[in-house]
Amino acid sequence: MRRSMMVLLLLAAPAVVHGQTPADSLGRDSERVQLFQQVRDRWHAHIRENLTLTDDQANRLFATEDKFDATRRPLQQRQAGIARDLNQQLQPGVAANGDVVTRLMNEREDNRLKLEQIDRDEDREMAGYLTPVQRARYQRQRQIFRERIRDLMWHRAQMQGRGREGGGPPVRRPRRRP
Repeated sequence: MRRSMMVLLLLAAPAVVHGQTPADSLGRDSERVQLFQQVRDRWHAHIRENLTLTDDQANRLFATEDKFDATRRPLQQRQAGIARDLNQQLQPGVAANGDVVTRLMNEREDNRLKLEQIDRDEDREMAGYLTPVQRARYQRQRQIFRERIRDLMWHRAQMQGRGREGGGPPVRRPRRRP
């Protein structure tokens, strides 16, 4: 499971590689798609077993995931961009532009609300074919998965030196309790 989490981290993190040729980019994109498919297949197998889904339930659930992920993904990517832009504005020793910071904070909140609505709409659709217990288990598993991804991304950023003041050793991120 640890390997699949690391793979997903690689997929979830933006691929910003300076000096990359188009051929390099195509090779990396192909590898990324393949890794994403492997993680997705493992996730589906895990969810299918954990929720004891019938074939019909599994097919409907994974179709629902695909549909809502297509809407969710651009918002999540924009949230990451907003976070980067805010960090750029809030660097120590740099005068932040208040208008830009306000706009970014408003956009971040709007996106957060949209993401929450997507989750509610997805759950409402799942209520049509999953039992309440299955839905609760699914939500818990997805929450754990998202937290692991966040932790891995945070750890990766620490190891790359971002987020460390003074260039010291990485600082442990406190664990969230359910």
